[in-house]
Amino acid sequence: MNQAPNPWHVSFSNARALQNTCLKTWGGRSENAKAAQDTLLVRAKANSLAQLGKYTGEGESEESKEGMFVKGYVY
Repeated sequence: MNQAPNPWHVSFSNARALQNTCLKTWGGRSENAKAAQDTLLVRAKANSLAQLGKYTGEGESEESKEGMFVKGYVY
């Protein structure tokens, strides 16, 4: 999204994508807290790279590649 020059700053919101793998890793279990925090740092770095137009997807876990689409989901 930010690889080409734009006349304005392009941004996006992906809070659910940022949180999804962290919540799955944590699973409500205190012994998983450190692993979930590490996962959050990885996601935050990926989001930072994406915002700069430098995200390639290399090194991503299989879990983070899973889609989050839920058929029939209503907000």
